[in-house]
Amino acid sequence: MKKGVNGDINNRDKRTNKNGLKKGSPLQALAITTTIGMELAITSVLGFYGGRYIDHRLDTAPVFLIIGLLAGLAVGVMGIINTLNAFFKDKQDKGVK
Repeated sequence: MKKGVNGDINNRDKRTNKNGLKKGSPLQALAITTTIGMELAITSVLGFYGGRYIDHRLDTAPVFLIIGLLAGLAVGVMGIINTLNAFFKDKQDKGVK
């Protein structure tokens, strides 16, 4: 086992997060991009199919499909905002530029 600068076995680089990824690394950028894309895609698809299901049950043309899709997009955008806020807060707390 390697000892750190201060002799601490568990000493980590301050630019490394709990998963071992360095801040600003391409893998971290890929993870954030994937998270954002999946949040928007999943919520939109769930809103679309949820609205379509309600339209089928109530026999109301595309009313709930549009409402469900817009609601899914809104929830997805809120999730993206929360993800980005958490990411930038983490960067500010660590002092990483």
